[in-house]
Amino acid sequence: MKITKKLVFLLIVTLIVWVIQIIYLLQKNASMPVKISSEAKRKRMRIIADYQKIERQMREKYEREKYQATGKTVYDRIFNTPGQSIIELIQNIARESLPEHWNSEVKVEEFTHFILLIYLPHNAGRESTTQIATYFGPILKYCSSYVSDIAVFDRSHKAYLFFDNDTLQHIKSGEILTPSFVERTESQGDSFTQFNSITIQCEKLQSHLILPVEVSGTDGVVTCVALFDTGASITVFSDDVILRTGYVKLTDAPRKTFNTANGWMSCPIVHREVNIGGFR
Repeated sequence: MKITKKLVFLLIVTLIVWVIQIIYLLQKNASMPVKISSEAKRKRMRIIADYQKIERQMREKYEREKYQATGKTVYDRIFNTPGQSIIELIQNIARESLPEHWNSEVKVEEFTHFILLIYLPHNAGRESTTQIATYFGPILKYCSSYVSDIAVFDRSHKAYLFFDNDTLQHIKSGEILTPSFVERTESQGDSFTQFNSITIQCEKLQSHLILPVEVSGTDGVVTCVALFDTGASITVFSDDVILRTGYVKLTDAPRKTFNTANGWMSCPIVHREVNIGGFR
């Protein structure tokens, strides 16, 4: 009887302990779904924030570097630009490769013979063959398959250097131009007269052509326009242009009489340098 009471007592105590544990676990686990949900929400928000940050950084980098989509250098981008002709490719590469204010154009002969013509500025002297060759790196790298010859013109638009295909391949290989190559380039340049002329941009006023001209004197340079008269043997300028380019007492200058459209006219004769499209 005593054993039975003790067993019952132990059972009751055990049940009480289990009930207490169950109540504790229920209370503890009651907050777990909220805690798990809150933690999952925080992780989700952190992932979204990281994604948005990476996306923003990628967009900013794209805006900064999207111009490099066709190449890291300007030459790569020109070379990889779709839709351009071979002439445009050569001209664009040459424009980036040559010094500022140098002009160039491409002539095509027999459909596949592309000649690059380089014009030095009208106020620049002739540069040496070796110095000119230093500008050809990108041109030969990207256009050697098309450009067969390169001719260089001085400020009067007279060819004085002519780089044939053999010379260009020699330059492309990185070898120094030997005296024989330099002599041949200069000799061929003197004899290359095919393009010793230029196109001058002018304006048409009724039946007349108006040309931009540059008048140089001892005291300055004046840019103005002049009437293009194929039958004229002398150039006539206003007193203002003459006086701004060099002081001269026009009343003491020698005079000459001309038969003009408005009749005979006596004019003072002075000396000035006139530049029209590079021709002086």
